[in-house]
Amino acid sequence: MLQQVVSVDPLTESNCYILAEGDRCVVIDPGESEGLFRILKKRNWTPELILLTHEHCDHMAGLEALRQEYPKARYLATERCDAGVRSARLNMSRVMEVYLYFRGKPGIHYDPFTGREADEIIPDDAVLKWRNHTFRFVSLPGHTPGSSGIFLDEKTFFSGDYLIPGEKPILRFPGGDPEIYAKVTEPFLRNLPGEILICPGHMEQFVLE
Repeated sequence: MLQQVVSVDPLTESNCYILAEGDRCVVIDPGESEGLFRILKKRNWTPELILLTHEHCDHMAGLEALRQEYPKARYLATERCDAGVRSARLNMSRVMEVYLYFRGKPGIHYDPFTGREADEIIPDDAVLKWRNHTFRFVSLPGHTPGSSGIFLDEKTFFSGDYLIPGEKPILRFPGGDPEIYAKVTEPFLRNLPGEILICPGHMEQFVLE
């Protein structure tokens, strides 16, 4: 039976989702490693796949620590997402101190960083099979070039920095594109099926009405 646990980064309030079958799991958006490692060690779960909804640092700051701790785990990403991970400008780590200041967290030191190349580059519309479950990627540019929505068994949707309760998508960061968001991503999000569980990158999950 699939189990889901959420680890929330106390600094950026980003959600990391851990999905487990038995003692193996998939990690989506490892925004930090300390809390994530506590969960994995406590439950004796070993990551097999690491997936990202997009390339911003608050959703992948724990990526390299996770890869180092679990070298057999495979980090899979689309080409545009992976390119952003490997750029301190596109992954926003270069300006994260300023962002946190304006989010009411002054005085935080945040070192710019980049990640290593993905173990496998997957298509924008990739369909991945894992232990009788299906992950389906949908390219949703606008917030970042590499933003994706990820369906799990067509019943759960990991939306990244879209569909955050009470917040409009931010389209002004490096790589953001309001025009392509309005043309491609917004219509897709508006037409998501009802009753699907939305797992956003920040705040609580909810069922789409």
